[in-house]
Amino acid sequence: MTGRPTIHDVARHAGVAVKTVSRVLNSERAVSESMRARVQASIQALDYRPNSAARVLRKHVTRSIGYVCEDISEPVQARLARAIERVASQHESTLTVSLTHHDPGLEQGVIESLLSRQVDGLLLWPTGVGSRFLQRLSSTVPVVCVDRPIDGVETDTVFCDNRRGVGDLVDFLVRRGHRRIGFVGDPADLFTQQERFEGYRAALARRDLKDDPSIVFRQEQDVDQLRKQLHYWRSSPAPPTALVAASSLSATTLVRALPSADPIEVAGFDDFPLADVIRGGITVVMQDIEEIGRAAAETLFRRLTSHNAGFTHTRVSSTLIDRSDEAGASSSNAGDR
Repeated sequence: MTGRPTIHDVARHAGVAVKTVSRVLNSERAVSESMRARVQASIQALDYRPNSAARVLRKHVTRSIGYVCEDISEPVQARLARAIERVASQHESTLTVSLTHHDPGLEQGVIESLLSRQVDGLLLWPTGVGSRFLQRLSSTVPVVCVDRPIDGVETDTVFCDNRRGVGDLVDFLVRRGHRRIGFVGDPADLFTQQERFEGYRAALARRDLKDDPSIVFRQEQDVDQLRKQLHYWRSSPAPPTALVAASSLSATTLVRALPSADPIEVAGFDDFPLADVIRGGITVVMQDIEEIGRAAAETLFRRLTSHNAGFTHTRVSSTLIDRSDEAGASSSNAGDR
């Protein structure tokens, strides 16, 4: 043999039809394991390298996927991108990351730009894309939504089990002796925030604790406003002795608003810088970002080969990071619980 080996050379070496080699190269299922092993052995023996451009023309497959997110400088979204890229590499595909910079107005244009590059599928961290556009999009290429679904649109989704995560925080605080547990979060129109608030209320009910709206703060995170709210709570007849912060932003805003000597205990959703040292250590539930990214990417690649399969909605568990021992706290620190 002279020159670069071809798919015909592989077929002759393996003693199979060219179509069989093509099926192995495209990871199609209609090939027995023994036949697949024989073809792969010939590919390795001949050092065969598929012509990716020719494969695109024949199969209309680019071996590339897109990931649309808000801001790759945010640690969570950067870690997610790395997890997705690892899976893409395992599937011999490349990953293109495009940013919306938290601007819903940019999102549609960013997505359309990726489509113009003929990506095989999209992973989308939604910013504010309209349901009509996403409905049209999902009929064009496979789409997997990460972190949150889009109302009224059927797609595969992968996100953290927000309700269970906040429930774990409430359970932790109850074990610490608290009975008056408040909630600090962002506005209710955010899917993740709504899920976490529902998880908070469900956990209170499960523990037979009062669901008291007077110790709930759900607004844009502002230190001055939160200081006023904390002052109001302290002057009330039954102030909260512990607070669940529904995001890392809520937690950092809360610790800035709290006087250092304030005995109120804080537990938060998502870890954040210095959480292990602030106020002696703040207990958090941490999302498994790597697993969310891996599961989302694997879901997309399954969708690429199973277009008619039912949509899946995967909730990934979080992990409680208990820092109460580092805080050196005991039940008596919280005062009258």
